[in-house]
Amino acid sequence: GISGPLWLTVTFEGMAGHAGSVPMRMRRDALLGAAEVTVALNEIATRIPGAPTVGTVGTMQVFPSSRNIIAEKVEFTVDLRDIDLERRNMYEQELRQRINEIAQKHQLVVSISEDTRSDPRYCAGWIKDIIKSECNRLGLDAPELMSGPFHDAMALSYACDYGMIFVRCKDGISHNPLEYSSPDDLALGTEVLLGTVLEILSR
Repeated sequence: GISGPLWLTVTFEGMAGHAGSVPMRMRRDALLGAAEVTVALNEIATRIPGAPTVGTVGTMQVFPSSRNIIAEKVEFTVDLRDIDLERRNMYEQELRQRINEIAQKHQLVVSISEDTRSDPRYCAGWIKDIIKSECNRLGLDAPELMSGPFHDAMALSYACDYGMIFVRCKDGISHNPLEYSSPDDLALGTEVLLGTVLEILSR
């Protein structure tokens, strides 16, 4: 299946001031708040060892973005994903609580906007069975995987059954210029896809 993504945009607003003259105890540092949320998200997402939960702060805009001025405003994104919807929802509520606590601690004004909320989507069992059968026919010991990234299949899943075939990448690196799959592995993946499509069409 495909993990359900939750995307939030969080904005902290504090007060700008000169880095050399404002005492630490008097600061309302929006960037410090954002940093603490980033750490909190990591702690939440890694709580259960081996769980597929992932949490990422991927972008951060700092204003006025000067080395000698305390950050007055920071806007950053949160990406929280899990194949287990109940767990993701529980972690979301905990994260929102932590954000509000951090805002209060540093006397920051906080706003949270929701950009995307999708439930996990699961592959059709009958298509998975065909894919597995094709792998066995070709002598491949292919593991069953959960997809963290969401694909076109997530949208299609609301209209029809779906299954996915993944080809391994060198060192497990994907979505990166270093991503590489060998020609042999690509050929095997194509063979599995062809056999799967032909079997589906024959039914």
